[in-house]
Amino acid sequence: MVERSSKKSIRGDIQRKTEEFLSRGGEIKKHERGETGEPADKPRARSVFVSNQPRQTRTYINDVVTAVDSRKKKPTKSKPKPTAKRRRKKVVYDDFGEPLREVWVEDKD
Repeated sequence: MVERSSKKSIRGDIQRKTEEFLSRGGEIKKHERGETGEPADKPRARSVFVSNQPRQTRTYINDVVTAVDSRKKKPTKSKPKPTAKRRRKKVVYDDFGEPLREVWVEDKD
């Protein structure tokens, strides 16, 4: 199980361990900015990030973006829209102009 501690308790623990190290005769060395721990008489070790594979050629992003945009802008054949039949209410009147009933009729738009 992982024990969770607050930052304050972790700082206190580090401070306590540092003081204990110094009380037993330990020494903290200070280094100047830019100093390295590698020996000066030996060549520098290879970087961990260097691989033995040959360097790959790069693809310029402008070419990739242009290719993607050209695929997006291809004209598509538009399908003819089917004529939607629209339903609406129609009032049926008698001979004297009085409304008798409402019926639903389909109109073409």
